[in-house]
Amino acid sequence: MRDEEHLPVKRKKYVHLYQCRPGDILADDLYNDHGILIVSKGTVINEYIIKRLEAFRVRQLSVYEPKDRKKGEKNVLFIKKFKRDYKENLDIIKQVLNDLVSGKKLDYEKIEYISNFVYSQISNISYILECMNEIKNVSEYTYTHSINVSVYALLIARWLGLSEEETKSVVTTGILHDIGKSRIPVDILNKKGPLLPEEYEQIKNHTAIGCELTENIPQITNDIREGIYMHHEREDGKGYPLGIKGDRINRYSKIISVADVYDALTSERIYKKRITPFDTFREFLRIGYGYFDTKVMITFLSNVSSYYIGSKVKMNNGKTGEVVFISPQSISTPIVSVDGMYIDLSQNKQYKIVEMV
Repeated sequence: MRDEEHLPVKRKKYVHLYQCRPGDILADDLYNDHGILIVSKGTVINEYIIKRLEAFRVRQLSVYEPKDRKKGEKNVLFIKKFKRDYKENLDIIKQVLNDLVSGKKLDYEKIEYISNFVYSQISNISYILECMNEIKNVSEYTYTHSINVSVYALLIARWLGLSEEETKSVVTTGILHDIGKSRIPVDILNKKGPLLPEEYEQIKNHTAIGCELTENIPQITNDIREGIYMHHEREDGKGYPLGIKGDRINRYSKIISVADVYDALTSERIYKKRITPFDTFREFLRIGYGYFDTKVMITFLSNVSSYYIGSKVKMNNGKTGEVVFISPQSISTPIVSVDGMYIDLSQNKQYKIVEMV
C-alpha cells in the first residue's frame, strides 16, 4: 500500500538501493533509461520492488523512512474508528434521504456534518482505501454510494492539487450528486432487468431533481449545483441532461463522474456483482477516453492503483496471493505472489484475480 499521505516520517533522504528496507516509502517517481515510469512516488517498498529496481540497475533513490515501522496497532485503531464514524454518517445520510422521500426539505446541516467527516480524512488516504473494500460489503448501496463517491472525490481533488475550499466543495457535491434519486420510484432504481425507455427517462431526471432540491440553500454554490446537474455529461457529448462536451462541462462534475463510476463498478448491487479494482481499471481504460475527462481519469487511476500494492487477493485457482507490484503501464495486471511464486498477470493469462480478501 502507498503511504505518502500518512506522514509521521522524516524528511526524504537519498540512499543506495542496498540500504532500502521493506516498509521504506519512495519519495520520488522512478523512471528507467527511456524515461518510462517504473515505480510511483509514495509506493511502500517491498522485497519484489527492490529486486525489480536491481534489474533496472537503479543505484540510488530517495525515500521517506517512517519513524515507527510498527504501524499495525495504529492501523487497526484507525480502521475501527473510521468504520464507527462511517456507520454514524451512514445513518445520517439515510435520514436525509428518507426525509426527502417523504417530501421534506434538504437538511443542509446534516450534509455539512457528513462533508466535514469526509474532508477530515484527507491525511489518511492509505487507511481509507483499506477500509473501503470492507465497507463495500454493506448491502445498503443507495446510502453508502453517496458517502463513497464523496470519499473518492476527495482523493481525486487532492491528487489534482485543488485548494482546500474547492476540495470541500467537491466532497459536498459527491454527497449530494444522487439526491434526486430520492424522488425516483424504488422499483425503477432497483430493477434487475433492462429499463424501459420511459423508465430510463425517469432515471435521467434525477440530476434536474437534485438541482431543484438544493435551491435556496445559500451554502450550496452554483459550482456544486452544476456538479450535481452535470455529473452524467460525457466528454464526447453523449451524456445527459444537456449533451454538452469538453470545457462546457462543470469541473466538479468531471470529478464526480469518475468517482461515481468507480464506486458503482466496485460495489455489490441488487442486479450485479461487484468487480475487483483491477477489472475496474481495465474497464476505465476500455471506455474512459471520450467518456471521462482524460486528466481526471488518469490522475485517479495512476494514483489509486498504487495503493493496492500489499493487498491480499483470491485467485481463480482458489489460492490466496498478495499484490507485490503494479506497473504504471499495466495497472490492471499486477504481479502477484502466490505460494512463494511471482505471477505476472500481464503474461500469464490463465491466472486472474477474482476477489479482494
